[in-house]
Amino acid sequence: MVRWRVVHQGDSGRAGPPRPGPEVPLPPPGGLLAPPPVSTRELLFANGNSARQATVSPDADPTEVLRALGTPRPHSLLLLIGGADELDPALGARVEQLFSRGLVPAATESGALILDGGTRTGIMSLIGRGIAESGHCCPLVGVAPEGRVASPGDSATEQDDSRAELDPNHSHFVLVHGNAWGDETDMLLRLASALAREVPVVVVLVNGGNITKEELLRAVRHHWPIVVIQGSGRLADELSTARHTHSLAGTDPVLAEIIGEGRIVLFPLEGAAHAFERLLRRHLGEETVLTLGWQRCASYDTNAAREQRTFRRHQCWVLVLGVASTAAVLLKTQLASLGLGAPGTFSAHLLQAIILGLAASMTVLVAATSRFKAGSKWINLRANAEAIKREIYRYRCQESPHVARPPGPYAQELAGKLRALSHQQLRNDPHFAALRSYTGPLPPPGCVAPGDDGFSPLTPARYIQLRLDDQLTYYHCRIDKLDRHWVAMQWTVTILGGIGTILAATQFALWVALTTALVMALTTYVGYQQSEARLTKYQQAATDLENVKAWWSALSKEEQRDYRKFDILVDDTEFILQNEVSGWVQDMKEILLRLETRREREAEKVPTRTSPLH
Repeated sequence: MVRWRVVHQGDSGRAGPPRPGPEVPLPPPGGLLAPPPVSTRELLFANGNSARQATVSPDADPTEVLRALGTPRPHSLLLLIGGADELDPALGARVEQLFSRGLVPAATESGALILDGGTRTGIMSLIGRGIAESGHCCPLVGVAPEGRVASPGDSATEQDDSRAELDPNHSHFVLVHGNAWGDETDMLLRLASALAREVPVVVVLVNGGNITKEELLRAVRHHWPIVVIQGSGRLADELSTARHTHSLAGTDPVLAEIIGEGRIVLFPLEGAAHAFERLLRRHLGEETVLTLGWQRCASYDTNAAREQRTFRRHQCWVLVLGVASTAAVLLKTQLASLGLGAPGTFSAHLLQAIILGLAASMTVLVAATSRFKAGSKWINLRANAEAIKREIYRYRCQESPHVARPPGPYAQELAGKLRALSHQQLRNDPHFAALRSYTGPLPPPGCVAPGDDGFSPLTPARYIQLRLDDQLTYYHCRIDKLDRHWVAMQWTVTILGGIGTILAATQFALWVALTTALVMALTTYVGYQQSEARLTKYQQAATDLENVKAWWSALSKEEQRDYRKFDILVDDTEFILQNEVSGWVQDMKEILLRLETRREREAEKVPTRTSPLH
């Protein structure tokens, strides 16, 4: 059982004096010179640990402070904020277990520096013990107001009961000139910002009060990822509740900004320590199988988007050139019927050159489309990107610390599926090795729902929100857009048919061929867009997802906590999404085959169309 000493700490939630008492201001310096911005000394604690202390002014340069501390250059940063003065002892023991078996190993493997409040209370004492048990594996730097802490060997401060003791297991301390809790906040965040310029940073929140909320807000504005220990009390639980219900965020603008803008990941206090370690290691930049999965998904996704744009440009230009060449031939014929543009004249040569140029351009485009196969690459890459995304979501659900399931080699399973998908892509596309690399953020923008970091383990509620509901929203939006688009195209084709009828009844009957060419072009465009078929598939997929959601909602709370039911939810959802993508792939391959056959026939007819001009 962990022993806890209840301390008074005002708003801080990070440290406090041993018992209630008024704040004792430092005596004014009188005629003495102002202290230097940074002064250092060595501390020796009763347990034999030595630490380096830097006493600094509030406006000291954080780079100079770090240089004065002499800490080794870290590869990552863990910023630990919050408190534990109102945490139940049993919960405190659980926090200590997460720290010693999860946070400390993650910090060690990632070469991290840990920043916290530095006092011998609450979570600072817990992380200090964890670091000591690991053999002081990484730097542990505490930041506190000078006027509120007692340093070892300083008899004046040690006899002041209003001061909090420094934790004896820290390796470094930064004491900021000030007499109130919160005077150190600015320096703490500026030190973190200075380190975060070169290394990844993760903020871990346990419990916490009002000052912690201010620190958290500033972390959000720096766009740092935040791991909240759900169930540790006060601010941590307030954030968790507001994240799920939005009941508190509307009345608290600070909380609303934290939830709306923050990269927040909730981790349950009762979650497995090894899952907590993996979560931190992912955020601290360690390359894991999940990172590699998102990297490959991003590569397929961006290359698929590039090939899609190329394919659509080719198809658009082929249709435009086909209509333009028809219009040019009709114009030549019309001019000849009016006695204009006689053979040998400049206008006749110009029209002939335009028609030949259009025919040649169309032939080149058809050949390029057939040679580079942008459409086939787009389809295969998109299908593989979606397949990888499905496997990533399955893995994240299997790693959920909220669901008790038998241990398994889930990471190895994901790696095997990634390997199989890459081999499948190589078989489908011989130019697979020529994919352009992706260097952007992970997960790639647009591949996950808003508020999803792409790496955190998923609870059933979060899976429904971030996967099932997000797909439902996508399908409903696409259904509305495709329906409007399809209706507009049908009206356009109908109107062009009416115009052709009018032209046929007048002296401009020759131009009926142009309206016919426009109708054929639009029909071809609608054909490879698959608007009607996609509408049907999207509607079916949306209905199936709603049925799965209804089935899950009808389960009891006990059944929803059963990992087997959770697996059924995931399997059914991913199967529905897979069927929708598979149907789209099959339809698109048939469309491409028909388009290629038609283009070849049209290319053979081009000389016949232009022969009357010679």
